[in-house]
Amino acid sequence: MPDFPAEPLSSEAQEALERAVDEGPSDDGAAQPGPSRKYRLKRKESGPKGIKRIASERLDSALEHLRDGLEQDFAGAIHEARKDLKKSRAVLRLVRAKLGDELYRTENNRLRDAGRTLSAARDAEVKLETVRALRDHFPDEMPAAPFDALVATLEAEREEMTARGAGLAEAWRSADQAAAMIEETRAGVKDWPLEGPAWKLVKKGLATSYRRSRKRFRDTMSEPTSAAVHEWRKRVKDLWYHLRLIQGAWPEVIDGLSDQTHELSDMLGDHHDLTVLAEDARGREAALDGDALEGLLDLIERRQDELLEAAIPIGERLYAEDPKLFVRRIRTYWRAWRPD
Repeated sequence: MPDFPAEPLSSEAQEALERAVDEGPSDDGAAQPGPSRKYRLKRKESGPKGIKRIASERLDSALEHLRDGLEQDFAGAIHEARKDLKKSRAVLRLVRAKLGDELYRTENNRLRDAGRTLSAARDAEVKLETVRALRDHFPDEMPAAPFDALVATLEAEREEMTARGAGLAEAWRSADQAAAMIEETRAGVKDWPLEGPAWKLVKKGLATSYRRSRKRFRDTMSEPTSAAVHEWRKRVKDLWYHLRLIQGAWPEVIDGLSDQTHELSDMLGDHHDLTVLAEDARGREAALDGDALEGLLDLIERRQDELLEAAIPIGERLYAEDPKLFVRRIRTYWRAWRPD
């Protein structure tokens, strides 16, 4: 766990910090004129207002990428829109208990389907990035000929999807379908049945994300299969997003937790991308002969072992607390920040 500061910030220092954050860079780190779109709750707004603001901003951002960003950078716009959808779904999970199961499932499933609609346009790019990263990690062990053949094949698929031909037309149709689903959810955010103090809105979702993430870590420790790692990664991502949402309660502490969770999420994400690459490579006998395929799969397995070995100590620190104690500690920070 991170080292804790001696005491929380004074109210004046906290307000100064919040002003600096609100007037600073946007959620992706780029300078942004106009209202901030920070993915976090603010001290001086009600819980329902804050949750609805954050969800609306992420959905608006996704729609902007799909409407205005595709011409400039098709793959990049799809990637950013999918990230916005994941953040929006994390907001839903945080307040699921207050939304009710029926509304939660309706909205979550719709946004999940929108993300899946966009996934094909991103998959080829991810596989290409993954195989290149693997080559960079093992520069002296990746055979040049089969590597070049695989990269050429993946590049051709990416170009077909994002630059020309029937694949591009289908990708644009998928983006239009996703945008329509996002718009439907966006229109209903104002009517989400949220009320009451902010902590009561978020505490159950935070407890659930920590507990589930911790359980998936233990599952992975017991049986470190690719499927177990992937499930752990999904729950880690939830916890990372939820920590970002509440980071104002004590930035010096929660930012440290968030950074560890983000690092862990990236490692497990790379592990999953390698699993996808291995599955894809097994179906490419034309580009990879038997020896080349076995060599590639061996490098994938070795890299996954390295990633998991690095991830486990982070998990051990992150999940050192019992879930009840973890939530009780965050509640203490929260009440010092905004005693509602």
